[in-house]
Amino acid sequence: MQSSENSISDDVDLQPYDDGADIWDQVAFTARTIPNGLKKYWKQRFSLFSKFSEGIWMNEQSWYSVTPEIIAKNIAEHIYNNCRPSVVLDAFCGAGGNTIQLALLVDRVVAIEKDPVTIRCAKHNAEIYGVADKIDFIEGDFFEYAPYIEADVVFLSPPWGGPHYLFQDVFDLHAMEPYDLTTIVSASRPISPHIAVYLPRNSNIEQVREPVERYEDQDDDDSTVLISYLHVRGKCKAICAYYGALAVPSSMEYALLPAASADA
Repeated sequence: MQSSENSISDDVDLQPYDDGADIWDQVAFTARTIPNGLKKYWKQRFSLFSKFSEGIWMNEQSWYSVTPEIIAKNIAEHIYNNCRPSVVLDAFCGAGGNTIQLALLVDRVVAIEKDPVTIRCAKHNAEIYGVADKIDFIEGDFFEYAPYIEADVVFLSPPWGGPHYLFQDVFDLHAMEPYDLTTIVSASRPISPHIAVYLPRNSNIEQVREPVERYEDQDDDDSTVLISYLHVRGKCKAICAYYGALAVPSSMEYALLPAASADA
């Protein structure tokens, strides 16, 4: 179990908080100012953040990429109940939806986001939920900072390449932009084998198993993948792939994928 006091190397500069006055028009939309392409997400704003009316900030990309709060809460509870981590790394924190729910349960969250406006949204939103003091925000690229981070669990909500995945029958995880699934899981394993990955609901399920098949010396406990089907109001919104000690069924709908046999 990692100490929550020493989860980041001294070589990493943490970002200070700010009031965001210079980005107000980019993050504080109203029903009149929300772009036409985002109006359907505006109708869902309280399912994205239940405290939206208290001043939540989201830039345009965050509106279609943030995890709905009920799903973020379910993922955080699954992580906490199965690993009891002290420190969780949220490698692509976005506007903070998952980061906040994790911080409500664990001692410390390390949150990385390379877009400067998006990470300022995340910091601001964490303050609204009262958990900012439990989160270390790092502005930068996950792959650059991964060698300097220590954590008990890694949570990944990587970019999916925009909402075009909705128009595909099966989403090819090899073509996920800008990072494919195996690349991000492989970068995470030196930090922890206990990994959760938030993915499109139409993901190629066979490809979800591929990252663990790369490690021939892995323990049996690390060779199973749990796929959790995540619903909002009866509709599947996404899946979460759990690796390592997180691959334990919960009350949600799920599918267990054992690693392929040697002669498969």
